[in-house]
Amino acid sequence: MTGLRAFLAIAAAACQGLAGQPVLTLPMALRQAGAASLQADLAGLARRSAQADRDQVQASYFPDLQFQGGHLNQDQDTVLKGSPITLGLPGLGTVTVPGVDQPVAQQSSWRYQVTASYLVYDFGRRGSALSAAKAKQSAVDFQGRDAVARVQAEVAARYMALVDLQARGKVVAQRRQALQDHLRDAQALFDQGVVARNDLLRTGVALRAVDDAGRALDNAMISARESLAIALGLAPEASLSLEVPDSLPAPPPLPWDEAQVRLRAPDANLGVKALQAGLEAAGDQVTFRRRDYAPSVVAQVGHSYQENQFLLHPDQTTLYLGLSWKLFDGGVRASRINQSRAEEDSVRRELLEARRGAENAAATAFRDFQQALAELATARTDVTAAQENLRIVTDQYQQAYAKSADVLDAETVLAESRFSLSDRLCAAYARQAGLLAVMGEDLEAFYVRSPLEP
Repeated sequence: MTGLRAFLAIAAAACQGLAGQPVLTLPMALRQAGAASLQADLAGLARRSAQADRDQVQASYFPDLQFQGGHLNQDQDTVLKGSPITLGLPGLGTVTVPGVDQPVAQQSSWRYQVTASYLVYDFGRRGSALSAAKAKQSAVDFQGRDAVARVQAEVAARYMALVDLQARGKVVAQRRQALQDHLRDAQALFDQGVVARNDLLRTGVALRAVDDAGRALDNAMISARESLAIALGLAPEASLSLEVPDSLPAPPPLPWDEAQVRLRAPDANLGVKALQAGLEAAGDQVTFRRRDYAPSVVAQVGHSYQENQFLLHPDQTTLYLGLSWKLFDGGVRASRINQSRAEEDSVRRELLEARRGAENAAATAFRDFQQALAELATARTDVTAAQENLRIVTDQYQQAYAKSADVLDAETVLAESRFSLSDRLCAAYARQAGLLAVMGEDLEAFYVRSPLEP
């Protein structure tokens, strides 16, 4: 099996049988970080907020329906006061008709009004606002994905740090076994009078030092496991089961060289894509502000009713079609346009710097990864050499041609070379994950589908 999921699945069955829980592979950890980490939750909330902003703009394409109604009570009747009228009649002289007060509304009455208003045409303001909202939503989405990718790269580093500690634990166990074997050899030679008692004492001290290192590793693994759980959005005490095979494979090969990385990074980086969408939103905002100078064509349909015995038609239906145009505002619209232009220029400058930064960061990460691979190859060779050296020195010691200190030194060199191999391998994975995040890659998909070098 060559996939990374298979890489840890070798020990999954045994681990499940012992621990009663599935093994947490690297793709599983990346999936968990992408779904439940703090940045994943914040990104989801930001997307919801941006969606709500877009929905508010889209709502302007629909009519506004309003209802108002209730019961009105007045302390006095509404009465129209009549004025006296003076008439000049032929043969009768002047005749004055006294004024008559006429009620026009009831003191207590029910009434309501229903109005539907619609913006018929606004010369493209709504379209510009909607385009800006959609572009902003896209920018927020890319920002969230970029934040999650960075967290996943951090999770990969934490995961491999824990793998490194567990691999170190295996090295300590191997070293303990090697020292115990050497102690038996030293005891046999001591019984034969070939070596001094000091060989037994020094080997015993070395064993105690190994036990101390094992306890320190156990404490470090507890802290690393808790840190990984927090990064995954879990409680620190969450149970995480990792299993390290005896021989860890190298990181999956990358499909690019340095020139391709430099070429792809400025366009593939999620942070750059977020700024590109932000620049589009800023441009649409400028267009929207410019169209504030245009008028608006509005239509309104209404129906009203009031309980009034003095009216011939107590209900009324109206239709209004008209123009709304702000002719002068003291320069408010001009200042808003200048503000939007400044924001657009600011985003454009940030985008230029982000493209340059993404190219540099990707190239640096690629070189760091290549350096880690070179150091990994050297560490593998070093382990092979140290194993052979320990075998030779052990044979010489058993034949009384070497000292016990020589065996202990050779064993220490082998342990350090194995530590170095584990460190270099886990560092290579961490650096590769950081590069993939800069390149805007899906880390989980990459480690699931990519083959691993044996």
